[in-house]
Amino acid sequence: MQEESKFYIIREEVLSEALKKTILAKELLETGQAKTINDAVKMAGLSRSAFYKYKNYIFPYSKFSKGKIVTLSLLLEHIPGILSSILDIIAMMKGNVITINQSMPSLGVASVSISIDTQYMVKGIEELIEKIEEEHGVRKVEILGE
Repeated sequence: MQEESKFYIIREEVLSEALKKTILAKELLETGQAKTINDAVKMAGLSRSAFYKYKNYIFPYSKFSKGKIVTLSLLLEHIPGILSSILDIIAMMKGNVITINQSMPSLGVASVSISIDTQYMVKGIEELIEKIEEEHGVRKVEILGE
């Protein structure tokens, strides 16, 4: 009997260099910057054996989030227009807001959860989170679930 695979979301900064270079090599192939695996591993500074060892086990989060409902948890300062700015960012990236839940502000901050359909998004969820985190008044952004 085969054991079911478990999946984890891990921040990039804790990945080993070999895993980071495997991701880079896969991106080079996917974008056409490298025509062959040999070219991609050379450009990434990775051995072919390491690439083959990891290539089927590491994927960018956006591969799994495309076309799914993703729920973000945000901690926002009580500033007029902050939620509107975040909704503008989501719309700009072609995310479709499904639900918004916001708590009453307490001690100058409010928690907000936003569920987004990512099917038509022009960028991955990672880029969306980065853009939201750059907004003045955003204290925290996390993925709650899918």
